[in-house]
Amino acid sequence: MSIKNKMKDFFGLEEDPNSTYEEEYTVANAAAPSTTETSVVRQDDRPKSANNLVALNTKKKDRSKVVLAEPRVFAEAQDISDHLKENRAVIVNLQRMSKEQSRQVVNFLSGVVYALEGSMTSIGHNTILCTPNNVELTGSISNLISEDELHSKGW
Repeated sequence: MSIKNKMKDFFGLEEDPNSTYEEEYTVANAAAPSTTETSVVRQDDRPKSANNLVALNTKKKDRSKVVLAEPRVFAEAQDISDHLKENRAVIVNLQRMSKEQSRQVVNFLSGVVYALEGSMTSIGHNTILCTPNNVELTGSISNLISEDELHSKGW
């Protein structure tokens, strides 16, 4: 038995298939009558290993992902919606699009987010955060841009 197996057996982490603890009998010397009785070591008499040990990190947890997207044409909005359908949050930067195309993307994504029961939040000028229903948003970001600037420059 190797040292590794001895340590596992000592701490009760693994049963050794070579050793049997079921019932061991020692028989007294049959030739000489004595008052010594047969001693029985049962499985119940040996120290029990802790069965309430729980291994940490046994499951590999699925990590949440946040996708950064910077579409240049309306056709790329479908890729963003695919990420949302896969329960990923998406930050969309619309600064490289024209005003009309960015409105179309926002309208399309708002429909996708509504269908997925998610949420859509503006986090900056021409930047939005789209989240599916498995992501909860808390807090808010103050809007430093005045409403006039927002209507003249953005969507």
